[in-house]
Amino acid sequence: MKQIFLGWLAVCLIAMPAFAETQVTKTQPVGVKVLSVQNPATYAGIQLGDVLQRTVRLSVSGQDQLNENDLPLKGLQRHGVELRQVQVSNESQAGEKRYTLVFEYQVFASSGKPVQLQLPAERIVFNSGAFAEIPAWRFWLMSQLPDRLQPAQPTVIAQYHPLLKKTDMIQRWLAVSLLLAVVGSLVLLYRNADWRWLPIMNGDFARAYRQLKRLPATSDGQKQAALVMQQAFNDRFGQQMLASHVPAFVAEQPVFQPLESQIKTFFVQSNAVLYGGQLPTAEYLQQCKTLARQLRYCERRV
Repeated sequence: MKQIFLGWLAVCLIAMPAFAETQVTKTQPVGVKVLSVQNPATYAGIQLGDVLQRTVRLSVSGQDQLNENDLPLKGLQRHGVELRQVQVSNESQAGEKRYTLVFEYQVFASSGKPVQLQLPAERIVFNSGAFAEIPAWRFWLMSQLPDRLQPAQPTVIAQYHPLLKKTDMIQRWLAVSLLLAVVGSLVLLYRNADWRWLPIMNGDFARAYRQLKRLPATSDGQKQAALVMQQAFNDRFGQQMLASHVPAFVAEQPVFQPLESQIKTFFVQSNAVLYGGQLPTAEYLQQCKTLARQLRYCERRV
């Protein structure tokens, strides 16, 4: 029994090397010649989203064909690198077939610091069982953002509100200007208004001016103008006023002193129209209005 066991062990030890050599022989690329492998020209500074391309050229016998079913599928992602597409072309030349395979990858990995990635190793298989192993190709991925983001609040510079311009003086001047404008408007309104809002606006000559404005520009209207002005002087003087009373009138009421000469002229003209039979001129009514308005200014003391 011991001799049988020793004999079986010796047979196994002799047969094992032969079996291993057979297995290695099956995995060796038979009949495939790698003509060239062209990798991307740049291996550093690659960024997220970059497209990398590698081109492999192979030569096989004229009867052999590429097994495209064993090629990696489009969209396959391996360690942050996705295969976008594979382009295959071939040509026959001198009894052999040459294949050109273009692998196009896109980088989807990102990192806060430079890291090394690789285009994956590819296995290209033919129908005869021959294959070629394309080794991986390493490259450096450039960082997009720093590893640790620092909070922005400590670096924020405090902002201050700009100093307000002092406008107190401007506001005072605006207030004074507005007050002067209002007062001026009221003064002009009081001086020129024909209405009777206040008792002081309804003086003798103010009433006379309103009556003169309603008279027609006719001969009778101009005679009525002389009567209206005469009545206003009588009311203001307190009695029947004649031309000889003009000095006494302006002496008693000095506000009319600047118009003494115009008053005298009025009495001369009115006596000629009312008592001398002289026809008034066409401008007489307007002259009476002008004198009445001037006397109203004096009456209102503006």
